[in-house]
Amino acid sequence: MTPRLMRNLTTRVVLLLMLAFLVITGAFDYVRLAGERDRLVVVAATDQRVFAETLALAVRRNVWRGRTTEELQELLEEIRLRPGLIWVAIFDPKGEVVAAATAWDIPAPAPADQAVTLALERREPISGLVEEPQGKALRYIQPFRWPDGRTAAVEVRQGLDAVEQEFARAVRERIVYRLVVLVLFVLAILAVTRWSIARPMRALIQGARALASGDLTQRIDVSRADELGQLAEEFNRMTQSLEQAQQALLEQSEARLRLERDVQQSQKLVAVGTLAAEVAHEIGTPLNVISGRAEALARSIPADHPERRHLDVISSQTERITAILRDLLDYARPRRPQLRAEPLGPILARVADLLAGRRRDKGVGIRLELPLEDVQVLADAGHLQQVFVNLLTNALDASPPEGTMRVTHGPEPLLPPEGRGGVLRGKADTPLVAIHVLDEGPGMGEEELAQAFQLFFSTKRRGHGTGLGLPIVEEIVRAHRGEVEILSVAGRGTEVIVRLPVLALPAEEPADGTAAEAPRTGDARA
Repeated sequence: MTPRLMRNLTTRVVLLLMLAFLVITGAFDYVRLAGERDRLVVVAATDQRVFAETLALAVRRNVWRGRTTEELQELLEEIRLRPGLIWVAIFDPKGEVVAAATAWDIPAPAPADQAVTLALERREPISGLVEEPQGKALRYIQPFRWPDGRTAAVEVRQGLDAVEQEFARAVRERIVYRLVVLVLFVLAILAVTRWSIARPMRALIQGARALASGDLTQRIDVSRADELGQLAEEFNRMTQSLEQAQQALLEQSEARLRLERDVQQSQKLVAVGTLAAEVAHEIGTPLNVISGRAEALARSIPADHPERRHLDVISSQTERITAILRDLLDYARPRRPQLRAEPLGPILARVADLLAGRRRDKGVGIRLELPLEDVQVLADAGHLQQVFVNLLTNALDASPPEGTMRVTHGPEPLLPPEGRGGVLRGKADTPLVAIHVLDEGPGMGEEELAQAFQLFFSTKRRGHGTGLGLPIVEEIVRAHRGEVEILSVAGRGTEVIVRLPVLALPAEEPADGTAAEAPRTGDARA
């Protein structure tokens, strides 16, 4: 039996009960069989005594009638085939063998021994057990009167083969009976222990393992009023208490984390605001001078002049610096959205129309898969437009030529879970509508996702991103009591989910599953 089975409580209970059963029944059977064997020996001794007395009476009559030794030998030869008989002998008063008959393979008996001599002297029968080459045998010496008045004797020795055979048969029957009883007993014990002990114990073990792995929702269903039932109730009460404590800790941790993020956000806004004010003050005036001189030169230099391209570069870079300063000031400036019921459809349609030129130049399509007229949120339309302009601009920049961007809604992410990483900002408990913006770009790794909302971090090549778009998105979404989540799979693309407090969810999806398309001049894929 393997050590694993020996560690099983049910196995040990069954083995202990089997051992107790075997010890008790074995002792009982030993006493009973020993008594049965003694009874068989007594029966055989009684039968031998009757036979010896009868034989002695017959020999005495034959001797008194003058029978010769040969005639006495013939008498004994007639009884030599008696079952179990080893030998029979007639001793005269001197202890000499007058006649004897033995089994076919047994040697002739020796002259009278001490037992025969004692029986002749006392004139009393003597019986007992003796050792023979064939095994133990019953010995019975029966005295009788010789014609001259002296005492002679008849000795009968009979083997215990019949007794041993009967005893062996009784042992076999007892063993078979006990084996049958033992099998039935073991089956009954197994059924009882598995039902009343093993099953609830396995449930407790599984619950303890689940609890050790961190699953505090595990409960044990043991409907019984004994000690195992009480243990299961206490286990369920303990897991419930642990789950409540864990939930309270999680809520406290989330609240503390939100507070820390808000504090960090406030500190970041203060620092960025100070920086933006100083930068705007220090750069604004020289930038205005450069811009004014560039405009003056543009009026004086013809468009076809070979040096006009340098002037155009100065003007475009000046506009870019102005846009960066504007984004910095917008990010640092406190945003107080004017919340009111706004349909999402028109906002997304305007954003798609604003980016139509850039999409057309790059050859990227867009699919709006929303019931646009039914989804309304409590929001500031201008702020939401900026959110989706930033997100769709990022998606457009990440999408390859001839690719497609998607804007849809639904409770679950659309990117597959295999190899998917993500980062979440904000926390909302009210009913939400989730807007998904997906691109077919290269995606982002875990390190890039961790820094996605950091100020001035950008995955775009140098000179094409300020690193302010997603921080502005986070700030606006937080101001709307919503949350924003970025999911990405390397090589598959990125999905940004904006969840906002909802006023009216769509009643049902379009029956034919068609997608509403944004207007796009000259783009057959739109």
